[in-house]
Amino acid sequence: MTDDAPRALLERLRAIDWEDEDAPYDHAESRAALLREHLRRTALWARVFGAELSWPYIDLAELIDPTVRAGNEVLAELRDYLDEEVGWPQVEATLVAAVHWAAFRSGTQVALPDLDDPYEPLLLMYERGGGFTIESGFIDLNGVEVRVKPLPAYASEEPVVALDSAALDTLDEDGLQDGEA
Repeated sequence: MTDDAPRALLERLRAIDWEDEDAPYDHAESRAALLREHLRRTALWARVFGAELSWPYIDLAELIDPTVRAGNEVLAELRDYLDEEVGWPQVEATLVAAVHWAAFRSGTQVALPDLDDPYEPLLLMYERGGGFTIESGFIDLNGVEVRVKPLPAYASEEPVVALDSAALDTLDEDGLQDGEA
């Protein structure tokens, strides 16, 4: 296995503007929907692999096949990047898990269910306005709160949101219009 997929994801992460103070508010609705979609997807993965008790904060690649991990060179670069740019421990943990997931998807021999990528909505959420903090019972997205409900509340086959830019932009525009009314 090569580190091509984890390296490509690392480069994608490097393009995120963590300092944009307006983006979390400009994209509040889409970011909340993307977080709920991430929770939905990870709930389905957790159910399949018997990790309901670890959900929602889970490194799925380690759970499914702990022998396939991103290489040390990519992880060292990721750690440097996280130390310089991110600074939220919870966000950092999800980014490390996503990089391992990229290695896992390109290197595992485990037969996988036909489920959507659990980290893509989270990555899009970061790209649309940075991170989050975890509070008691909810996740704070810079002013928008997503309540963490029990896993069955998220384990739906029906997606929360389409991941295309137009659908996400429409959510944000509708949210702004609702907020202005």
